[in-house]
Amino acid sequence: MEIWTIYKMEMIKTLKRKNSLILLIPSILIVIMAFGISTGGLTFTGAVASGDGRFACLDFVTAMWSFFNTLGIWGILLILVTAFQFSGEISSGQIKMTLLRIGKRCPIISAKFLALVTTALGAFALFTFAAGGSYYLFVAESSIGNGNFSSSMIDLPNAAAMIGFIFLHLALFMAVTLLAGLFLSPFIAFIISLVSMFAVSYLINTNAFELTKYSALSVSNHLISGKAEYLLPAFLSSLLVIILLLILTSLLFKRVDIK
Repeated sequence: MEIWTIYKMEMIKTLKRKNSLILLIPSILIVIMAFGISTGGLTFTGAVASGDGRFACLDFVTAMWSFFNTLGIWGILLILVTAFQFSGEISSGQIKMTLLRIGKRCPIISAKFLALVTTALGAFALFTFAAGGSYYLFVAESSIGNGNFSSSMIDLPNAAAMIGFIFLHLALFMAVTLLAGLFLSPFIAFIISLVSMFAVSYLINTNAFELTKYSALSVSNHLISGKAEYLLPAFLSSLLVIILLLILTSLLFKRVDIK
């Protein structure tokens, strides 16, 4: 019950904070990009196009997810929000109010992480709907759209799984940001977590180690090409790492002096 109480408090705070609005940026950008593509202002090609070289809705949504994830846009925004909403509270002493109301520190980490994850899920869903809606609004009738929803290159379950594993990969670095935020200022925690994310992503994308094939990012990359491999091991390993990070953060949080 403590976690549920804190979770509701954190959700209210997260939704009221203006820095949470930056998670709307990808949804705004996708609409602008779709309009630019339809008018010829942007050139859009990709290996996920259907056999006739034109894009179905699933092709477009998958390509946009891959594009935004490859650029690290989602990672940057989620890590930034996590850093300022946790490390910022510790640095400013605002978290004292939560501690005085709850009395225990361990549930705060879990509830805050769940609130941030819920917010991220909402932003992911909005982006997906914005991509699909923009396709039918701008791209479907253009020279590169075919107006179909289904694709010959990727099916709906694979597309959904790809987005899910991207989310799992980013959730891991949100947990890393919580850990770093215990001892560092919001900006430094953001930089360290961001560098860690890009370094790990590089190692995964280059297959530097055999174990990287069991990572969530590696699985999401394979799903784009229709290869559903190592789904369960990747899901369990990522979930285990996230849980271990949250446990470590909770244990260390007990020793942090809140000013």
